[in-house]
Amino acid sequence: MNRKICILVLAVLAITLGLSTASAKPIVAVFAKGMLKPDLQLQWLMGNITNVEWKLFSETITYEDIKDSKMLIVVLVDVDANFTQEEIDAIVKWFNDGGKTLWLCGDSDYKGGDFKRIPAMNTIAEAVGTVLRNEHTEAVDRGSNCGAPYRVAALIRPDDPFAVVASGITKPVLFHGPGIIVAYKDGKWYALEKEVPENVYCIAWTSDQGAIQESVKPLPEVHDIGYEGKLVIMAAEVFPDKKNIVLYSAEAPFDHYRGMWTSTYHDVELDGPQFVVNIIQLGAYPDTFWTYYSKLTAANKQIAQLESQVAQLKSQVSQLESQVASLQSQLTTYLIGGLVVGLIIGIAIGFVVGKKKKS
Repeated sequence: MNRKICILVLAVLAITLGLSTASAKPIVAVFAKGMLKPDLQLQWLMGNITNVEWKLFSETITYEDIKDSKMLIVVLVDVDANFTQEEIDAIVKWFNDGGKTLWLCGDSDYKGGDFKRIPAMNTIAEAVGTVLRNEHTEAVDRGSNCGAPYRVAALIRPDDPFAVVASGITKPVLFHGPGIIVAYKDGKWYALEKEVPENVYCIAWTSDQGAIQESVKPLPEVHDIGYEGKLVIMAAEVFPDKKNIVLYSAEAPFDHYRGMWTSTYHDVELDGPQFVVNIIQLGAYPDTFWTYYSKLTAANKQIAQLESQVAQLKSQVSQLESQVASLQSQLTTYLIGGLVVGLIIGIAIGFVVGKKKKS
């Protein structure tokens, strides 16, 4: 009897623990360095995304503060605050645990002080090992904007693995005075609209009427002053070995002058809130992404193998065609040679026969 009771108690305890574990919400930490109080956009953001547990830090962070967080969003609210080495080390240690999503929020080189965010965020980017960088310049868009070229209405056109972040998106997203996201790897700078390093994927773009606007030195690392064309203003890098993701946007979901969490701006309808929700869901619940990524990677590998086989077969076909052409050429030569020999023999025979008739 006692044994049955013990088994029942253990079963109930196991179910209870299982339910409590299953119902635990992933933690999303926000490091809004220098924020005095949450702005309205951050309040709306945290108030509307309720399937995660929010932790907000505005002064400093330690590894202990963020170690259980699935996702970390870093925004430099006070441009003069900067990040300490201890804070950067804490972020690196957290990231190296694996299974993490880090969202870095950069800015443009606007002279009002925004430019100070660029080196601060790039320092963290370099420390965690991503190749993504915030270029020291500003993107404007004369084609897709909210009443002025610097109020960029970004086009959410993610590369395939990140298609989920465009779910439900039919309108652009506000990137108010954004910078540009580029990459730096092995001493080489990459303009992502032209070439991307391995494991890097583009997410948000200007239209084809995007352009460079330079405000504060140094000059842009990648793009020439006067460049016009589409530009990448948000990208991601994945680290499959540890299942880590770095998201780097040239604007922030809240704060700065006006964050992405905006549904209408200067009479332009936007999908900012839905986009931010999608990004948070990706970071807080990454298992679906990684399952899809694994299948996509396997499929792409298989396609590459098949394409290689097709290329080899084409090469073999080309070689066979060349051999056939050579044989045809030789055959033609032989036929012509045989015809000439036949004519000579025919003439000779005719000559001999003719002589015999005369004699």
